[in-house]
Amino acid sequence: MICAIDFGSCWIRSVFRNPRTPDRLSMYAEKSEYALIPDTGHHRRSLADQQIPFAECEGSLAVVGNNAARAQWLSRVPCTPLFVEGAVPSDDPPARQMLSVLTEAMLPPVDAERSLCVLTVPGVPDESPRVQKNAEFLSRLVRMRGYSPFVVNPAEASLLATCHDATFTGISIVMGAETTSVCIARYGISLAKESIAIGSNWIDTEVAKQFQIQVWDEDGNAFIDMESIRQWKQQSCPHLRNAVGDRERMMSRLYTVVLDRVTRTVAQLLQSTPVRNALHRQKLAVMLSGGATMIEGFASLLTERFIEHEIAERIQSIRLAPDPATAVVRGALIFGELEARALAVEEAA
Repeated sequence: MICAIDFGSCWIRSVFRNPRTPDRLSMYAEKSEYALIPDTGHHRRSLADQQIPFAECEGSLAVVGNNAARAQWLSRVPCTPLFVEGAVPSDDPPARQMLSVLTEAMLPPVDAERSLCVLTVPGVPDESPRVQKNAEFLSRLVRMRGYSPFVVNPAEASLLATCHDATFTGISIVMGAETTSVCIARYGISLAKESIAIGSNWIDTEVAKQFQIQVWDEDGNAFIDMESIRQWKQQSCPHLRNAVGDRERMMSRLYTVVLDRVTRTVAQLLQSTPVRNALHRQKLAVMLSGGATMIEGFASLLTERFIEHEIAERIQSIRLAPDPATAVVRGALIFGELEARALAVEEAA
């Protein structure tokens, strides 16, 4: 059995190929958040009436994943993210337990002696103890299901799922909730990669602060209402190049700030020795994936940044990946299938 799971700061997605129907993929998606509901008889009855599963948690009722949004109306407090700034919280035992529950529910039972699960880890991959503990914890959750974990970079994975028509050569940019990953590859082999600790959550937070989009609990404490910002983006369909109103114009400026950082990173990677030796001055296709790239005008604004930073002559095209929200997890599954074939060849030799 080979499967993949993308631990994102906004969504957790898993995919696997069922041996009984190998021509079809099975995919699951759960939001990376949980809601805490007051533990009263009224709230218990409301959850039971709507058939929303819950767990008891230190005097509260905890609802995790997609069900958290369904139960949110029972609480004035916004949902709590399972990942804080792209990392597993060390001081939130309930969140760690809920991640274990979701992982168990989203990965199929092991059906072979050697089963591989390719996973992505949120946050910037560096050598800090926090990041290492992050990867170790999530790998342990996968290992508890009977799989051998294999960590892959999101941009590398996305390239395998989206750049087949460019012989898996080009620039892959994945913009998520907390992190943006960039990878330059030739024939599917990574030449240079980098991750930036910024994503759509920073943009949404700044907009919410500026326009005081908040909710209050029973004690009068204010919380940033991130869900309202996300719903507004879905319903109003803002365009980064044709912004209407103060809120859209501010969002366009914030995206420009983020894409300036992305462009500087791309420019630095293009000047790295491995890229210069392998690709010389070859023009490269840019493939965009991740939920944050789906906003209208993203590719046009990125093109403008490339021109401003004088690297547009290295770019052949800029395209949005088919189904950009699932490109990473689909690419991770491809990575796992290729790795399994390589292991089989080694064993046969």
